[in-house]
Amino acid sequence: MIRNSETLQQKLHLMKMSLASLIGIREGMRVLDVGCGQGTFTACVAKLVKETGRVVAADITDEYLTEMNQSLDKYGVRHLVRFVKCDAANLSSLFTPESFDVVASYRLIEELTRPPELSKVIQEMARLVRQNGKVALIELSTEARNAAEENLVRLHRDIGDDYFPTTREILRHMKNTGLKGLRVETVETKIWYSPTLFLRGAGGQDEIWSELKGRIMQELWPSIKQHGMKYPPINMFIGQKTRVRD
Repeated sequence: MIRNSETLQQKLHLMKMSLASLIGIREGMRVLDVGCGQGTFTACVAKLVKETGRVVAADITDEYLTEMNQSLDKYGVRHLVRFVKCDAANLSSLFTPESFDVVASYRLIEELTRPPELSKVIQEMARLVRQNGKVALIELSTEARNAAEENLVRLHRDIGDDYFPTTREILRHMKNTGLKGLRVETVETKIWYSPTLFLRGAGGQDEIWSELKGRIMQELWPSIKQHGMKYPPINMFIGQKTRVRD
């Protein structure tokens, strides 16, 4: 169990680096990161595309822009990233179709405030990726295998009221956009951290939200105190844009 904040952040960074690599991000690519938030995944993408690549980070709000720039500065990749404020369901109003090698998101779906727009978001992502390029959505699995994983899932699903559609539903929306070669790859995380780090907010996205603190402490804390918090497996939903030949 991880008890040191720096160790936890390092493990999370390495996990996101691995995920970015596994979805196919490589040196020289143009990548759109949809729903970039605090930019921790964006920084990993930028490290992989290196000096010959470029990353556009898009989010519906700029409230995390300072945190994102800090993440980018930490890894020396800020000059490779451009931030754009826009709605994930309306990306094509700002970007030219087929202008990215990869269009990706990290835990975007769970943050959607309008779940019925999931189909539109995936449609927009597919529209912007080039022929033979990839669309990749990276999401937490809700299939917890122990109490520590269930704690993290419940934090988001039950208390945070985040959106967790089924695997079948996500794949159906991807299929409806015309994406081919659809697959789901599941990655083990091995990131298990202590109750103390949770209280400190060291888990970043998986921390105590002030407006929900009362519920968290009442409904979840007894289990967190006993078992800690562990990331469940990560599901990577990947599809390729391939033109249908006549």
